[in-house]
Amino acid sequence: MTDHDFNATQLARATQIIRTYEQRAFPGGGSLLDRDPLYTRALLSALINDLEHYAANHDLDFSEVVTSGLATTARDTADQASYKVGDEVRMPRHGDRCGTIVGWTTSRSESETTYLIEIPGIPHVLAELAAHLAPAPPFPRTETVLGTVVRADQAERSYISLAARLTTAKASDRRALARDCDNLITALSSWTGVPADQLRDELGPKPPPNAPAGRPSDAAAAANDFPHDITQVMPGTSAAPANRPNKPARRHRGPAQAA
Repeated sequence: MTDHDFNATQLARATQIIRTYEQRAFPGGGSLLDRDPLYTRALLSALINDLEHYAANHDLDFSEVVTSGLATTARDTADQASYKVGDEVRMPRHGDRCGTIVGWTTSRSESETTYLIEIPGIPHVLAELAAHLAPAPPFPRTETVLGTVVRADQAERSYISLAARLTTAKASDRRALARDCDNLITALSSWTGVPADQLRDELGPKPPPNAPAGRPSDAAAAANDFPHDITQVMPGTSAAPANRPNKPARRHRGPAQAA
């Protein structure tokens, strides 16, 4: 049994227990599990409280039971297969989307690792615990003018490169480049779970930013606005008015002399 199968079994077992408890605690009522987080939290708290009463009735130390359970969880997490940067994984809690691990962090304890995952077409990095990851299926093998693509990150880089070349390509080359771009988008969409239109929007060439209002958009326009003869717009040096008397030079007194 794989780690993913074992986790799924544990989750199914816990779900059956909590639903059975809910039916006994609130007979005849509709279930709000998986729809109302506050309700689910209150129900779990009530179950734990009842379990504590059960342990006390059987002369068991409930704190020791909880500590033992947490230790078992830590060992299970530590025993799970670890991932490394570059591994391709599937994220069941994120719509089964697939991506590539680009880093990791640790939280609570060294055995609980959170992996950072990039998914083509998603503008932000996702974080997920190792316990909630599964190996991704192989990326669809795709032939392009740049070579054979066998990984998602390779497909992403290839599409960005080909899409940029397509904007300036000669007419004789455009058909092959456009075909390769379409094939890469199809492969990326089927593997990641991201819609094709979203992939094109995120990975395609971006238009240049608009020039500020009232400002030339390029150097040529700026040069045209500037006068060719700078003397055309520079005022000449004005002479002093003829009727303005010149001020006499200020006389400086020397040190006073004794009589």
